[in-house]
Amino acid sequence: MATLSIDIGGTRIKTGIVEQELVTEKKDFPTPQSLAEFSELLKHIVTTYRKSQTFTQIAFSVPGSVNEANTVFFGGAVPYLNEVNLGELISQQLKEPFVVTAENDAKVATLGELTLGNLQQVTNGAAIILGTGVGVGLCLNGQLYKGCHYQAGEVSFMIRDRSIVGADSFVGVGLSAVALIEKLAACLQVENEGRTVFEALDKQENQEASTLFLNYCQEVAVLCFNIQCLLDLEKLVIGGGISQQPRLIATIQQCYEGLFQAAPIIQQTLQPMTIEAAKFQADANLIGAVKECLYDN
Repeated sequence: MATLSIDIGGTRIKTGIVEQELVTEKKDFPTPQSLAEFSELLKHIVTTYRKSQTFTQIAFSVPGSVNEANTVFFGGAVPYLNEVNLGELISQQLKEPFVVTAENDAKVATLGELTLGNLQQVTNGAAIILGTGVGVGLCLNGQLYKGCHYQAGEVSFMIRDRSIVGADSFVGVGLSAVALIEKLAACLQVENEGRTVFEALDKQENQEASTLFLNYCQEVAVLCFNIQCLLDLEKLVIGGGISQQPRLIATIQQCYEGLFQAAPIIQQTLQPMTIEAAKFQADANLIGAVKECLYDN
């Protein structure tokens, strides 16, 4: 069964028709700055896809927490979504009886990896999604763990460095992949686009850019290490558009392994987990949102 999947990010909104793990007719749009603009864009997206596809289900991946009624609480990088019920919004805009589901972006990405991707057969695992912010989805005892307030995995609010003043002290801001690409593009004097930036990073001998990139990977590795200390996981996968870059994953793995060399007691006590790229990478949220739709129904 075809489902329209809509991944709402802080910078872009990605859409596609999803059947199993196949995503077709991909589109993306700049994320609107207001709820009114978002509502109009939503209407445009659905009516455009209806011209070429037949579907009755719409699945959303969103920043923030989502309750069982599909109401978003604190829209993260999209604050106007706070207390918006996406099912009701679709009904108001389209006047058609669609089946609508919504879930936090990191949680749906984790569910997609758990059911079809690189967390299959993993009893205890996690996914870190690197985008405008940072999200973590948890698989505990073979099930997606949401928490009693639907806020499990909200690592964006974890403090990365108490000596930093302001929003940059939080993981969600300091480890933003979007911000990293922007900074690297400025250092390398290339277009602010992921693939272009990493091609330049590989070709140029730019010490400032290399240090910036290494420091970022080191901090992601520390986040992975801290999650492992707390939960004792088998595997962690990294998703988001930036996860398509093999250099990123390889460097995070190296930095993570290096943390175990800090003291003999760490190697004696902790069992390292496997870290690899999410199978669905940039499509993880689109596919996972549909799996959530089937999971709930």
